[in-house]
Amino acid sequence: MIIHALQVIKEELNSYLNSFSVNAVDDDDVKLGNISQLDLIPQGDADSIKNSVIITLVNIREEKTLKNAPNFRRNDTTMKAEYFNPPIHLNLYLLITANQNSYLNALIFLSRIASFFQEKTVFTHLNTLPVSNVPETEMMPSFKILMELYSPSFEELNHVWGTLGGKQLPGLMYLARVVEVSQRKPPTTGGLVEEIMLNVHGQNAIAP
Repeated sequence: MIIHALQVIKEELNSYLNSFSVNAVDDDDVKLGNISQLDLIPQGDADSIKNSVIITLVNIREEKTLKNAPNFRRNDTTMKAEYFNPPIHLNLYLLITANQNSYLNALIFLSRIASFFQEKTVFTHLNTLPVSNVPETEMMPSFKILMELYSPSFEELNHVWGTLGGKQLPGLMYLARVVEVSQRKPPTTGGLVEEIMLNVHGQNAIAP
């Protein structure tokens, strides 16, 4: 689920940035990667994140407001109740870094990234193209991801880059709401409560 959401964001952003390039078909400006590993990957490596726009997942938090969902539903076909653990909804904190050889180019990329997410704030299975490199078990048949610009304080920003163990690079932080994670195994079933018996003065009665 998480990798599917990140791939959607990555490929949609990459397609937008490529619209400014002459050789758009061959360009891969945006990559998923750990910015803290920047200096550990050789420049010629296929997984190199140098001279690229890097999306790094820096934090995950549960959306508390959606936590109290019901844990059962009625199956109108079998006329039974299906019990399951309610899905959890995750907010993904993304650091999008413009790691470019030229500081001027990095600033240009930041402007284009901000423009893209200002224009397109909602990503769903209906307004995005199918993504690649995602295992079938991690695919979400339907989804809705809301992108929100996150502005950390100087202290928070310093903590983020300090945790990543590297020098600060031009970048933006976004909050991706909301990725739903749920079980794939079949739910357990049970009978529906159709009548309630009350014991009134030693006699059973059906509640109205």
